[in-house]
Amino acid sequence: MPDFEALVRHQQTSRRPATERLKVVEKLSISTQTPTTDGKNLSTLFFGLIGGLFGSIIGTAIIIYLSAKELIDFKMLF
Repeated sequence: MPDFEALVRHQQTSRRPATERLKVVEKLSISTQTPTTDGKNLSTLFFGLIGGLFGSIIGTAIIIYLSAKELIDFKMLF
């Protein structure tokens, strides 16, 4: 059975003092300015939604076209 008390004593004596381990950092100044939005996030969302809508319409049209030309068979897919 290991001697845990000796292990703890060894760890406590071999550690560096707190003044060497810890350092004082200065508090960051919090900016009082309100964040400004330039519309980039909204435009990205808008173009993403429009792109997704057009992509789904085009994808559906391609599947319908290929099934009308009998190049794909829905029975094989499902």
